[in-house]
Amino acid sequence: MINPSEELASDYSQRAAAYSRFWAPVINPMANPLLLAMPFAGSRRILDVGTGTGALWPLIQRAAPGAELYGVDRAEGMLREGDDLLRGSVSVMDAANLGIRPAVFDAALLLFVLFHVPDPVRALGEIRATLRPGGSLGLVVWGEDPGLPGAALWAEELDRVGAVADPRDSSVMRQNWMDTPEKLADLAKAAGFISHQLWTQRFVHRWTVDNLFATQTCCGLSSRRLSSLGTEARKVCVNRVRARMENLTVSELEYRVEVIYAIAHRP
Repeated sequence: MINPSEELASDYSQRAAAYSRFWAPVINPMANPLLLAMPFAGSRRILDVGTGTGALWPLIQRAAPGAELYGVDRAEGMLREGDDLLRGSVSVMDAANLGIRPAVFDAALLLFVLFHVPDPVRALGEIRATLRPGGSLGLVVWGEDPGLPGAALWAEELDRVGAVADPRDSSVMRQNWMDTPEKLADLAKAAGFISHQLWTQRFVHRWTVDNLFATQTCCGLSSRRLSSLGTEARKVCVNRVRARMENLTVSELEYRVEVIYAIAHRP
């Protein structure tokens, strides 16, 4: 039986190019408030857990000029997709089993990653061990999230043609463990961190039909379910969804989501 985390890494590896093109530009601005608030002054080495394609590295470098960035991700395909940007400063590694010497980093980041880890407290404990005493941790996770526009259309049409349910295991979908500031703070505390700052912010991303359709056919739940279909059923499904999406209003194309931020320190 394949490990759910391995399956998740494989899925992200296969969709790395699409993720970089369609989804990263949506979430990058949502991570920036944390980077601007992080106490990076004097930081020489920063660990980025769940680096992905490195789309956020320019923002991190801007917030912490002069710091050396080191990234880890279990999805090798994501790291390969960002190779030009990451320039070899990354390793394939599981957040819950970091092969890193203790107390070598001044700061660590988990940006839209923690909810994919089966045991979040264990992963946070692993990261805590890599930080020097007084080192800082920055977390970004989803809060209240209604899902992307058009999700209901996809669900109806995918059900109509007999697509399988979401193949991802619940152990790598832990959003409900950390979808409030209080829950996130409790996880950090359980891992031995002292919370310093905790806040939420709401964002609105305005989609066009073309960009939304392209994103949902390549990334996320709808794309995973589409992969279970044969060629003809897939064609029927995407054509029906596209036709129905043309009727979405400007307000219905808005993605409104809450993002939760936390900054904590290793004692």
